[in-house]
Amino acid sequence: MNVLQGLEELRGRLPKPVVTIGNFDGVHLGHQALFAKVIERARAIGGTSLAMTFEPHPMRVLRPAVNLPLITPVTRKLALIQDCGVEVVLCVRFDENLARLSADDFVDKLLVGRLGVAEVVVGYDFVFGHKGLGDLDLLRQKGLSAGYGVHALGPVLIDGQPVSSTRVRQLVRASDMAGARRLLGRHYRVAGRVVSGHGRGGRVLGFPTANLRPDNELLPGIGVYAVLVDLGDQLTPGVTNIGTNPTFGNGEVTVETFLLDYDGDLYGRELALDFVDLLRGEQRFASVEDLAAQIGRDEEKARGLLAPWLAEGVPPSA
Repeated sequence: MNVLQGLEELRGRLPKPVVTIGNFDGVHLGHQALFAKVIERARAIGGTSLAMTFEPHPMRVLRPAVNLPLITPVTRKLALIQDCGVEVVLCVRFDENLARLSADDFVDKLLVGRLGVAEVVVGYDFVFGHKGLGDLDLLRQKGLSAGYGVHALGPVLIDGQPVSSTRVRQLVRASDMAGARRLLGRHYRVAGRVVSGHGRGGRVLGFPTANLRPDNELLPGIGVYAVLVDLGDQLTPGVTNIGTNPTFGNGEVTVETFLLDYDGDLYGRELALDFVDLLRGEQRFASVEDLAAQIGRDEEKARGLLAPWLAEGVPPSA
């Protein structure tokens, strides 16, 4: 896959580009359906499959007060799109100038004038241009005169509801990791660097933990989870606590993971956590001994939940 960081990196025109346009935050099953259609159409006409996305997320420019947490960091999003088989990803900088571009100019100057699109693949609710005034009818109308085709895909339904980034966020925040997995087509992933923590895991509790500084903006809800830990060269089961460690009265929310089958120094390393299921909510224990006993029970339960995933292999994660 070729990733172009801005229109200035587009040297000339791509052969018969078939493009889909969107933020693609999460790269969920709805997005994956768009990519599959783009690839199918590009192959049919001997063209180039192209995904055009935006950085930063338009909400950061149009409605910054909303503070929308991204499901996937941008580098991970691009990697996931690559996994779908799209040939070219174009990351267009979203700023005030682009936000003010009219729907007509979005088509005339960008899609036709700059990209020379052969076909456009979008979702049923696609809008574009200044204040979102462009819609499918306008896109099709302009395609008749400009000579490009338009394919509009209906929603991908799970439990009778459309798959959306909003639903994924809701499920992750609600600690429904199985529900999020169904919409994403993979486990929800939190990645980052291991940093120094309070040092209580091995010294006090007898369960050494890795304290993660996450790259993700969106974290699962407070609780204790069964996770698959991807070390890059090794996959191992783990138990992750997201919370404030009320037994010790920390206050700040941390992401701490006990790796069940790993004995090594992780400080400073990058690792990723694939969240499989919620084990329990966060609790305050009367003593360190009670907490250690509960962690032992968490380990036993986690091993049972993770065994099938470890045996069957794990799909690429978000």
